[in-house]
Amino acid sequence: MADTTTPTTDPNDKNVLGSIQENYLDEYWVGKTGADKTVTWLYLADGITTVTPKYTDKKKTAAYMNGGGQERNTVTGVTSSYDISGDRSIGNPAQDDIAGMKQKTGGQRERMFRKVQWVQEEDGSLTPNTIESGMGTFSDIDDGGGAADDNGSFKVTMTYNSTPTVIKASNPTDMQTALKDTPCQNAIILGVKANMPTDNGNPSK
Repeated sequence: MADTTTPTTDPNDKNVLGSIQENYLDEYWVGKTGADKTVTWLYLADGITTVTPKYTDKKKTAAYMNGGGQERNTVTGVTSSYDISGDRSIGNPAQDDIAGMKQKTGGQRERMFRKVQWVQEEDGSLTPNTIESGMGTFSDIDDGGGAADDNGSFKVTMTYNSTPTVIKASNPTDMQTALKDTPCQNAIILGVKANMPTDNGNPSK
């Protein structure tokens, strides 16, 4: 029996150590759909300091006859959103596109949204873990303002219109296709290699 005080990477052992990553490795993209239905992906990072996911459950509460009078919560729906904030970066394509929606309504507030989760390996290279994509509505847009001696602020909430599609590393074909549109930006910023998933389940170094 393994010593329970000794860290292990054996997946059959209960004491499996995960990989704690810094938030900047998550990359966020805004997808603008053109008249020809093609999507132009804009990297949303410049000036952005905080991205906070929110999952709001819609619940039904009922007390069943076989529950001893105890009420039970059943989750009947989930609203997924991201609160995005930071400093206003004028001239940044992603921020400018969002700021340009502030006086618009309806479908003109909708864009594709994507989150690519990258994991940094021991050699510094980056490996994609999951890709989350879906159509979303951008609301509560703030594209400036604040104290005279402070930077202009930027805030927006992106709420998925329906459950987003999630691609995992175990699906290398779809992941490679998605990454052609939204390639790893941190690999360029940090000057490291971006590993691509392969059919054998291991990243291509």
